[in-house]
Amino acid sequence: MSRFLHRPMFRRGGSTGEGITSGLRPGYGDGESVKIEDIVTQKIPEPPKSSAGADFWLNFGSNILAQPGGRPILQTLGTAGREPLARYQQQRSQEDLLKYKHAQSERQFQLEWYKALTKDEKIALQEQVDYLVEEHGLTPLEALNRLEPQYRKQRDPNEQKILDSEYERDQLDKEIALIQSGLSSETEYISKEQAAVIHNFYEQAKDQGWRYEADTPYIDLAAIQEEWRAAGKKQEDWLSPEGNIAISPDEQKTYTEGLYYVDHFTGDVYQVGPGSTELIKIDLSEIKIN
Repeated sequence: MSRFLHRPMFRRGGSTGEGITSGLRPGYGDGESVKIEDIVTQKIPEPPKSSAGADFWLNFGSNILAQPGGRPILQTLGTAGREPLARYQQQRSQEDLLKYKHAQSERQFQLEWYKALTKDEKIALQEQVDYLVEEHGLTPLEALNRLEPQYRKQRDPNEQKILDSEYERDQLDKEIALIQSGLSSETEYISKEQAAVIHNFYEQAKDQGWRYEADTPYIDLAAIQEEWRAAGKKQEDWLSPEGNIAISPDEQKTYTEGLYYVDHFTGDVYQVGPGSTELIKIDLSEIKIN
């Protein structure tokens, strides 16, 4: 027999985890298997720890590049990168939290349907999981997910209704979080409550066919008020009894004629009038969402 066949990795009874076998899943070559109870009760890893410190230094470094006195190309890169970097960091943090909550919900769901199985069903499921792991190279969790539709019992209609409601709420929270991270910037922070108002405005706009400004779909009433106040105007001079708002001269360039905007504090919706000189309030009592 050739000398190389006497090497440890070719001997029967050898252990995995060394040499060319490092990285292979342990426990499947010697008759062992992972119990399903261990899979469905395994703790979900916590979301990543706060990276506020690292994020601060990243933003700080970017701001240094944007300061006067540096080379033009560095100033350009620093100025261009500050806001996208801040948005990226905020969005990543929210997405990690949403993924964690989703994984928790999935694991709880698996535990519930597994507990509902009879003893014989649990034994049969364990055997099939072991087979898929041994013969097809699936991980125990992948095998369990593949077999789930076959073993999961039909839910009670009321229980299913509750789960559907929870799923819809989770989806809504996800959409609101994405709006919040997408519209927030260094100079404008959008709260969760404001993002919820904007989300409702998006639904209205979709149903009614309204066109709106994607980057800034909300009005800046404070800026309009401040300019009119500086010009010596009283509120009744620029706010009509119907709720229409006369846009101050410097703010007119920020609104596009014909587009719709929302007050993300109150939920009131406005359409920009001719010449971008007025925000015409929409009577939402006449609006029906399908």
